Amino acid sequence: MGKVWLVVGCLIVMLLPLRALAWGLDGHRIIGEVAVKNLPAELPPFLQTQAAKDEITYLGSEEDRLKIGEDEEAAWGREWPTDHYLDVEDDGTVAGVVALSALPPTRDDFEQLLMNSPHHIDAYNTGFLPYAILEGYEQVRSDFALWRQAVADAQARGGDAATTIVKYRETLTIHDIGIFSHFVGDGSQPLHVTVHYNGWGHYPNPRNFSTDPKTHAEFESDFVSRYVNADTVNPFFHAPTELTTVPLPDIERYLADTNAQVVPFYELKARASFDLGGVGSSARNDAIRFASARLAAASQMLDSLVLTAWRTSASLHGSD
Repeated sequence: MGKVWLVVGCLIVMLLPLRALAWGLDGHRIIGEVAVKNLPAELPPFLQTQAAKDEITYLGSEEDRLKIGEDEEAAWGREWPTDHYLDVEDDGTVAGVVALSALPPTRDDFEQLLMNSPHHIDAYNTGFLPYAILEGYEQVRSDFALWRQAVADAQARGGDAATTIVKYRETLTIHDIGIFSHFVGDGSQPLHVTVHYNGWGHYPNPRNFSTDPKTHAEFESDFVSRYVNADTVNPFFHAPTELTTVPLPDIERYLADTNAQVVPFYELKARASFDLGGVGSSARNDAIRFASARLAAASQMLDSLVLTAWRTSASLHGSD
């Protein structure tokens, strides 16, 4: 039975649009494994259980799995893929209009800025990845605040009903961290933060970088699945740090660091470093280190965002 589901899963992945699949299912799983292994000890106990860690890890790929059965003409067919990437030009801007280092504060502001530019750019053609990360963080921050309130109410009132609400809040928080982790993972994949997302494309190419349309899938799925795992990623992981309460500047820097790896990626590609066979050990080892470092960056960013959401949630007050 396990082999059947493996085949089905592979078929699903093959059918999904390339722009929407960062790292493939294995890459997102690895990001989750490394992140939950290194969760800060100060996070509440319900997140420290193995069951919670397993669920977060599994849900890291959910935003790709959910594409199954969705028609591209359906409403979600337009909305869903755009949260997984941001097309950054070689000059560090989106469509020559807005700098990656100076993004507007909200998704709506970003969309309006592009649409009101001289060329009336449709933001659905450039992607919304930074806002998917920011909005996911804000949801988790609210989750933590509501959990704090539920715990306080349970301690004050007692009773089965209050205890049940605490459990509801824990379940929802675990789920939301898992879903949100997907977009954080997407943000560490260089081909999801560039216009050169599947081969160099129709752009000036003085170094004759590869234009192979299989570039994207061969790197994030084939290569990662065969050569990268949590053991290769762990050495590149650094301890999480608290970010700003509204961490858009931190997200900008995170995506800029990823975008800075686009040319190094294509340099490795030129050495056939990501080929599955017939490449020298030096080139392959360089590629393994490259992919592992990018996955580690995602795990570190995820833990930093969750840590920040937890610490700053104490100042929020909601109702249930």
